[in-house]
This record gives sequence, structure tokens and C-alpha cells, in this order.
Amino acid sequence: VQLTLYSENEHDLEEVCMHITQQLGDGETNLQTLGKVLWEMGKPDLAEKYFMRFLEQLSSNIPLLGSLYEDLAKLASQNRQYDKSLQWHQKPINFNKTYPSITSLNTNKLIKSIDKFNERKNLPFSSNYFI
Repeated sequence: VQLTLYSENEHDLEEVCMHITQQLGDGETNLQTLGKVLWEMGKPDLAEKYFMRFLEQLSSNIPLLGSLYEDLAKLASQNRQYDKSLQWHQKPINFNKTYPSITSLNTNKLIKSIDKFNERKNLPFSSNYFI
């Protein structure tokens, strides 16, 4: 998402642009990010369309799939589509059962990242609390 100001006199617009940029962070902008922005703008139908389009593109990018399933579940729940929300929540559980080695590999990477972070920050907390 790229926003361009056309006039320096548009101070209110500049503040909105800065706020949106801060929310998006420095990470990659993708269709899921755009869907989240639309969702926050009160356009849940458009948000769902972008989420679904992104889902079609992802194929098997496991970390992004989990996040996307979570967003789709929350969106469905917010729209009072509780059965649909449960279906989206069930997808990562089924995936974990089908491909336990892949998900445990990602879990191990996450635990190692937590430990490295804690070492750099000299924190006494360890990821062993999760095991």
C-alpha cells in the first residue's frame, strides 16, 4: 500500500498516512495486509475477498497460512458466522495432525528464536516453559 500526499497543506491527511504506515510496520505488504486495512476501515466483505485471494496464492507457506486462517476465523466470528469461524479455526489443527513434522520444525525454530532473543536481552525466561 503506497499513499502519496498531493499538498503540504493536507496536515490531517498526512497524520492519517503516518498512522497507517506505523500500523503496517516495515514488513512486506501483501494481500493479507491490505485485507486487514480494509477490515479496520469497516469493509469486512472486501477484506474477506483479499484474504481469500491471498489464500489462493499461498499454497503451502505454513507460517502465513496460520496467520491467515486466524484472520479469516476472527472476521467470520465478527460477522456472526460462527460455523464458518469454527471451520477456519479447525484448518490449522487438521494441518498439524496431517503434517506434524513440518509444524514441529516451525515450532522448534520459534523456540530457538525466543531463546536467542532472551540471551541477547539477558532475560531469565526460557522457552523451556512451553515444553
